[in-house]
Amino acid sequence: MSHFDGVSAYHVRMANLSRIPTRFMAASLVTGLLVISTFVATRAQSGPTAPADRWRQAVNDWETGDYHQALPHLLAIMRSPAAAEYLERVALLTGEYYPSVTIANDGRAPRLSADGRLVIFETGPASAPITRIIRVPDGASAAPTQAAELQGAGVAVNAAGTHVVWIRPPQSAEWTAAQQALAAPGPITPERQAVTMPAAWLTATSGDIVVRDLASGTERVIATPGLAKTSPAFAADNRSVFFIGADVADLSRSDLYLVSDVAAPQPLTTEPGFKTLLAVDPKGAALLYNTGGAAPFRRPPTAPAAAAPAGQAGQGAGRAGGAGRVGGPGGGASASFAVLNLATRSTRIITGTAPTLSADGSTIAWINRTADAYTINTSPTLSGAVTVVRTGRERLDAPSLSPDGRRVAYQLMQFTDWELYISEGTTHIRVTRDIQHDILPRFLTSTTLIGMMGEPRHRRSQVYDLTTGTRRRLFHNNTIRTVVPEYTWLPSADGSRVLIVADRDGDTVSPERGIYVSDLSRTINVNEVIARLTANLAHETELRDRTRQAFAPIAAAVRSVTSAGSVTRVFEHAKALYDFDSKHITQPGNAKAIDYLMRAYASFGYTPEQQSFTQANALGGKTANVLATLRGTVDPDLIYVVSSHFDSVAIGPGADDDTSGTTALLEAARMLARTPMPATIVFASFTGEEAGLLGSREFVRRSAEAKWNVVGALNNDMIGWAGEGPQLNNTIRYSNPGIRDIQHGAAIQFTDIVLFDTKYYRGTDAQAFYDAWGDIVGGIGSYPILANPHYHQPTDYLDTINQVQVTETAKVTAATLMYLASSPSRLKGLAVTKAASGVSVTWTASPETGIRHYIVAYGPENDPLRTRVIVTRPTIALPSLPAGTRIAVKAVNAKGLEGWDWAWTRVE
Repeated sequence: MSHFDGVSAYHVRMANLSRIPTRFMAASLVTGLLVISTFVATRAQSGPTAPADRWRQAVNDWETGDYHQALPHLLAIMRSPAAAEYLERVALLTGEYYPSVTIANDGRAPRLSADGRLVIFETGPASAPITRIIRVPDGASAAPTQAAELQGAGVAVNAAGTHVVWIRPPQSAEWTAAQQALAAPGPITPERQAVTMPAAWLTATSGDIVVRDLASGTERVIATPGLAKTSPAFAADNRSVFFIGADVADLSRSDLYLVSDVAAPQPLTTEPGFKTLLAVDPKGAALLYNTGGAAPFRRPPTAPAAAAPAGQAGQGAGRAGGAGRVGGPGGGASASFAVLNLATRSTRIITGTAPTLSADGSTIAWINRTADAYTINTSPTLSGAVTVVRTGRERLDAPSLSPDGRRVAYQLMQFTDWELYISEGTTHIRVTRDIQHDILPRFLTSTTLIGMMGEPRHRRSQVYDLTTGTRRRLFHNNTIRTVVPEYTWLPSADGSRVLIVADRDGDTVSPERGIYVSDLSRTINVNEVIARLTANLAHETELRDRTRQAFAPIAAAVRSVTSAGSVTRVFEHAKALYDFDSKHITQPGNAKAIDYLMRAYASFGYTPEQQSFTQANALGGKTANVLATLRGTVDPDLIYVVSSHFDSVAIGPGADDDTSGTTALLEAARMLARTPMPATIVFASFTGEEAGLLGSREFVRRSAEAKWNVVGALNNDMIGWAGEGPQLNNTIRYSNPGIRDIQHGAAIQFTDIVLFDTKYYRGTDAQAFYDAWGDIVGGIGSYPILANPHYHQPTDYLDTINQVQVTETAKVTAATLMYLASSPSRLKGLAVTKAASGVSVTWTASPETGIRHYIVAYGPENDPLRTRVIVTRPTIALPSLPAGTRIAVKAVNAKGLEGWDWAWTRVE
């Protein structure tokens, strides 16, 4: 909820259970109990014992990132008679209050039935999609079960949840050949597209509209002679079917059709244009559609007097039987939409965008935009009377009607960020006041609303109780460190369940996205919270102990360096760069920033260099990176790169994006200037990130030409915006989990900042590093990812930046670099050879000087580091191991510093 004894939304930032290594999970209960026993024993005399005191202490510890101290307090509360009283608070602080069930670890185009009991999603190659229909369990212990698996896409379910409809592709040799051509690897060239287009065309013209009874499995085929078709959806009677169709001889228009058990397809629309079905009145009186869509069918070169769909046939909204918007906010890009009276077959054309229909079918709402005003209107669905709900110069979007049509929820641009409002008549109520964007409201019931918080790459679902004014986070992964970007939300018609598509494991790089259903009709229980807390305590304790031990040989030196961090110096750099205004390559500020960076690095004692290159759209035709090198004292040919881009978007000064990263880089360079490491560190201030990663790509190109041996890289971007609350925090954005954990350890031991993490590097300069050098990337960005409402806006001002947070991030960066450049890099050339007597493991000797020994670990997939062996040479003979056994190796140097990441392989 929004407030419990002063606990606000920023207290509920949690991570991902699936990221906890299995070897720690297996011992989580024992470890957690041991830690709790020790904690209770040592603090029994002086620590808080009353639940209220424990709760307050836990919240304080949580806010400072001392999770290992907060969790025992929370566990004590959950084991006390006060557990029921504190259940909701503890659950929301540490994860989910409403339980969620995993439907699939990967799927696309998900849909939820009106009653929330069926999930439909597509899987397999896009060229030959398979649709799975999953029954959502009612109880906490039950597992999802598969109701059906169908060939094809665009499957829709009726409101009763008893039947589904889709276009089944034809089983012909021609269609199969076209599908095989489409599935072949390689780029989609015009020639290849010409070959593959018939697959979609054949599905649209020769495929069957099929209705399937989910209980019996029986099917009926609906004949559509002479029609190309797509986007089938059920009518309110749960048996008749709407679809978008076009006469194969005349593809200049498409129309809405209705077909039943006893009647041939009947066109419902007569006006010109390409129709898109938006919503169907669940009572059967009307439907919404627009006429400004793209042509759904195009003629393939090989099909005379016919045309092929622009995309995969059969894919469409298919949410008939429910109400509201179909296909997301906006309801189509056209400037008008239509309401079809199904009884009279008359059509009402309405000028406006973002149309929506109330769940009872009584009311529609939409937005009109002019040069001077935005207006939200409502009207009875079948009547011409229009009521202006709100009008003004503020931007309005995403209207949503309450189930009875009496209230309208919408997002309004309040200064620089979106906020949610509801209006009833002339009364306007502001629902949100968070500094982040609050968007996309949908009514779950007449008194509850779901909305999304944050930027597109990391939104989080929130449920608002409109009666009490409280807010609860809906979905999470119930752990501490890893963030969970959400992408799609679909509520059931009664608001009891919400389908969510998310990267629950925090991996935004892999294409897989999980499908989950949150159940608002029940809540998590005390035992489930205890299990969550125990596992998190074991994981957090292990992370802290492991990284503290890792840093121990150099901890004093790291503390000496990081203690010199200066907020004053960071602000001085920030103010100087900010005063250049935009530093985009097309603006004068770019050259001014280059000159400033050269002088700043020189003032620290470096000999900086400009890495100039020609760029056609740059002011003056050129721009430049600025590099400063701290040469290694032992292994100078081994190079670590740490970078930030100093340019901004053309329309703003970029105080956060990315002057904040630039000033942290400068401060890290200053702190380390008189403390060279065994390996070389290159500080790289990149230009042209906002113009397409120009500077980092040029740096990588020249590094390759010079044959640099880059063994690790950090990239910081947007680290200064702090949002609400006193906590200083940022997110580790990484490709390498070893570097991730070193950064966590650096933050925990040497700074006052709290770090979360996500596997994320696409679209940043870190992408250039990954493309060139592979999985050796770490770095820090804002938390939550892109939560800053000033991102890429003219309002990215200096006064929105927390310079203390920037300085603490600089300390993390310096401490991480000290460990990386003092310890062995990840080993290369790891290979396994099976023989009759066992397994031979070899690897390339570590390139670092002074290696003491190697650690070889192996075990099953769920406990890969179970057995450890120490050797002094880059080879070992192991006993016979079963296929699938994981093997990992790292080096340890004379100082006792372990390599920052394992090299991995497996027995085949």
